Amino acid sequence: MTSDSGPVYDEAGRSHRQDFGVATLIGEDLPVVGVDSAFVHGHFADHVEWAVSDRPRVALAVQTVDRVADRPVWVVQVHGLRDPLGKADTPARRRQAERLADLVRRIRGSKDLVVVCGDFNVLPDSETFSVLADLGLTDLVGVADTRTSRYRKSVRHASYLLVSDLAAVERFEILAEPEVSDHRALILDI
Repeated sequence: MTSDSGPVYDEAGRSHRQDFGVATLIGEDLPVVGVDSAFVHGHFADHVEWAVSDRPRVALAVQTVDRVADRPVWVVQVHGLRDPLGKADTPARRRQAERLADLVRRIRGSKDLVVVCGDFNVLPDSETFSVLADLGLTDLVGVADTRTSRYRKSVRHASYLLVSDLAAVERFEILAEPEVSDHRALILDI
């Protein structure tokens, strides 16, 4: 799901368009039975030059089926608003949380398990979690470090994972290794 697009340059200095957004990879053994998305901040932008801040952000929801529990499962991934001033709550981040909650309300069926995850770009005490808690979502990350050694800043919070049913969680782990990004992988078995 593309949130915005802008120029990148090859070694010869030629300009090419690059899309920015989120993608969800799904195992071949999982049926995709639903897809939805929403802008949680702004709307699509086609940049002449990339903006440093206030870039649009999207959430992508993919529905599959837990065949063992005979239950629909939605996985909602988001890459939250980046603010050069930091990860503190702002009116824009409050609107982002409300738009994310609106997406969850729209897609969620009464029996569905919902997982919301991604780089929220907020702190663990953000009002984002209160907004999502009102939907019955529980944060599994809390204040844990979700950054790898590739990330040099002192604030170590970025990625979060919330679930609508704690009883469905068999295992949750924040992997320190292997390092493949500046974010640690969040592993959830349901």
